Amino acid sequence: METRQFRAKTMSEALRETRKALGADAMIISARTMDGPSGYVEVTAVGNGDNKKPAGLGAKYGIGKKKEASPVSDDIAPQLLNDEQIQKSIEPLKREMMSLRKMIADLSQITNQAVLPGFNDLRTLILESSQEQEASRLLGPIYTELLDLGLIPEIARDLVRTAELKLGLKTVDRKDWMSLARGMVRELITQRIKLAGPMVAGEGSRIFVFAGPSGVGKTTTLAKVASRMALSEGLDVVIITTDTYRVGSIDQSRRYAELIGVPLVVADRPETMANALRSYAHADVLLIDTPGRAFENEQVRTMLQDVLFATGEPMETHLLVSATFSTSQQEAVIKNFAPMHPSRLIMTKIDECVQLGSLVNIQHMTDLPFSYLTRGHRVPEDIEVAGAGRIAQLLFRTIME
Repeated sequence: METRQFRAKTMSEALRETRKALGADAMIISARTMDGPSGYVEVTAVGNGDNKKPAGLGAKYGIGKKKEASPVSDDIAPQLLNDEQIQKSIEPLKREMMSLRKMIADLSQITNQAVLPGFNDLRTLILESSQEQEASRLLGPIYTELLDLGLIPEIARDLVRTAELKLGLKTVDRKDWMSLARGMVRELITQRIKLAGPMVAGEGSRIFVFAGPSGVGKTTTLAKVASRMALSEGLDVVIITTDTYRVGSIDQSRRYAELIGVPLVVADRPETMANALRSYAHADVLLIDTPGRAFENEQVRTMLQDVLFATGEPMETHLLVSATFSTSQQEAVIKNFAPMHPSRLIMTKIDECVQLGSLVNIQHMTDLPFSYLTRGHRVPEDIEVAGAGRIAQLLFRTIME
């Protein structure tokens, strides 16, 4: 083997000289462009020095003989390298290889320290997910049942996941899983229900406002509460109506007032409301009925706010919502009556509703506590103070009773 160094004006010329001198199998050790005015290229290569072939007839008689290239000047003529020069030229390559080896070792260490723990975490996550999937598969029917009861998917998913976490899979026999899970979901819903209790005179206010859209039973519900307060509790009750828009609303309120034996006042302007509050300053309770048109008409809603809040006396507003309302209807009621600052919920027509999940949905959307539940038109029978256990019983009676 022979190591030689070649210089030429271009890389192509240097390679041709290399192959010519050392053969086609020559191995290039290094190639670089030399600085200087000449700008020549230097190639170092290793190969067999004997690149001569037997002369054929063509060579003997000069057939196909190429024209001799112009001789290269002495300063760029091929020169032989000794062992010291070869070692010096290879040294940069050795340093670069050592650097690459160190880089690979560092990357391996980083992988062991950072990536592998991540894979362990991923493996744990996959195992936990598989357990959750198994639980979800078992509780899938309960999730479907909750949707059938009218609960929105967000609440249904949360209830099922919480039940999964509380029950676990370790000690539960599959045959007992569904009954245990249903009981757990019912308990979770019972815990979610927020309650305000009945209207109590003197606890923060003596004025109670009944607000809500048309048809939810505001006037009838007010009569039920007035009857209980006046007849059962012996309180001095006054009914005030601001609903002068609905045909027959004043006559209906007057009939209820006469049956209960309490006065009725019509107050459709701020001044008449102020007069009513002054005239009945001695009364224990003032129950105010409002027009359902306030839900549909912004002008009526603004006028009602002026009537109610002009006096500055504290009032407790109960928002009435029908249990038969869809989620979108509930959202519309909440949005339109927000300016009246309701602090309690009364759910009406629970006897007409087949999906009482609406009770859970609206409390989830408003975070307001329930005061009463109503059903039917009988006064004062068809009303009850809201209870968490009672709501859960009504909700699950179709699948768990």
